[in-house]
Amino acid sequence: MRLHLKDSTIELSSTMIMGNIDLNTDAPLSLDDIYDIAEDYKESGATFLEFSVNKYEQRDCSVDGQLDMLCAAIEAVNDCELIVGVYTSNPEIMTKVAQCGAQFIVDPNALRAPGAIEAISSTGLAVCMLYDQQCSFKEEDDSDPCAAVSEFFYERLDACMNAGIDRQKIILEPMIGVHTSVEYRLKIFGRLKTFVSFGLPLSCSLPRLVANESESNPNEQNMSIVTTVALFAEQQGIRIIRTKQVYDIAVAINSWHALHQSARPFKLTRAIGAKLKNLAQGKRKGNANK
Repeated sequence: MRLHLKDSTIELSSTMIMGNIDLNTDAPLSLDDIYDIAEDYKESGATFLEFSVNKYEQRDCSVDGQLDMLCAAIEAVNDCELIVGVYTSNPEIMTKVAQCGAQFIVDPNALRAPGAIEAISSTGLAVCMLYDQQCSFKEEDDSDPCAAVSEFFYERLDACMNAGIDRQKIILEPMIGVHTSVEYRLKIFGRLKTFVSFGLPLSCSLPRLVANESESNPNEQNMSIVTTVALFAEQQGIRIIRTKQVYDIAVAINSWHALHQSARPFKLTRAIGAKLKNLAQGKRKGNANK
């Protein structure tokens, strides 16, 4: 599966990681800090880098202010060899960051803002379209979230095709918003393979997918859940994982691949089973000695 970026093409034959740097206006990062974080992401296993402005804060920033920060940040990581993109729904920002070197856009509004779809078409940027994050499924609705997400993407893809956007420039993220119940989010997550039929790269954002907590400070227990979810997502056909926990997720995925290549599946299952049995026996002995 290939993804056509603004100036290059990348083969998505396995799951890749997209690190995120949020440019918070209340706690601005220096350009040296931004470069160091990007280098850490690259060394930890990231392929993509996503810049955002006040992504986790309910605080506005002018378009000019966002552009100043984003363009400076993109230029600061020019030598990091990461594929750089920007999280935005604003067509003016899309156009300007393309001129600064951005290769793709992550749009939480799925190119529905006036002028957004035209901006992607004219700049040649790739785009990751998120499912409507304002849509909240309710238990009493008894609706099928997978059907709703699929219908949404069919409509957005039609709009993209009509605007002349190459299908190979499109990524889909079917994850529903965190304001929806965990039950509905698990339904989507358990049926990720449903969306593979679109024939396009799929992405998901972690740990937002599994927790309502701030992404910047997940506790140890949540991190274990996140790495487990990342492995499951990888097996379900997700090709890009968007996260700040680049190192942990890269280690989990790479370790799993190494195990899978060095042992047959039934041997892995037997080994895991034996390990769990030994742990259980050790726990029983410990309790007996108390």
